[in-house]
Amino acid sequence: MWEGQALDEKHTLGQIVASTSIGPRVKQQTSKSLIGLKPITLRELDPTKDRVYKGYVLSGTIIDETYSWEPSVHLVIEDENFDCERMLIYNFPKEQGEYLTRKLYTIGSKMHIINPYLRIGTGDRKPSIRVDDVASIVMQSDSERIVNMCRYCCEADASKFCGKCQRARYCSKECQINDWKLYNHKLICKSK
Repeated sequence: MWEGQALDEKHTLGQIVASTSIGPRVKQQTSKSLIGLKPITLRELDPTKDRVYKGYVLSGTIIDETYSWEPSVHLVIEDENFDCERMLIYNFPKEQGEYLTRKLYTIGSKMHIINPYLRIGTGDRKPSIRVDDVASIVMQSDSERIVNMCRYCCEADASKFCGKCQRARYCSKECQINDWKLYNHKLICKSK
């Protein structure tokens, strides 16, 4: 719903999408490597309070199209338990905004977030993973990326596309039906 509302506003003629951000409540520090960090999953994060999980690493796969709204990049990640959370990345160079969304943060890309920061939204009071220093994200190699990932089951080499937006990929008609029912693809599905 979050992305769908922003997309509706962006595609409405004469409408200007202005995104604002309130600075982080706590400081997220980066680590030089993943060595010594303890793995953590989304369900282990407390969704009721802001907290940086210092000494931990959250691993996830990007499962939805990435959007660049000034001043942040918005994406959705899924962890090993198939739990999903929205993620906001701030403080990247403006000229890299399009590069980040089109080349680096693509569907199927896997990443590790060092010292993840679970931020509770000031307006909607909903949690999201916030990253204020892109150095705290370690992307896995392209060889580990899930190529042409099915939007529903995350399997590689999905050959079918959503008939409306032509961007969402699926393995089968069943995956597309389940995605519309369970994950509400219809909320962000816009024709090209």
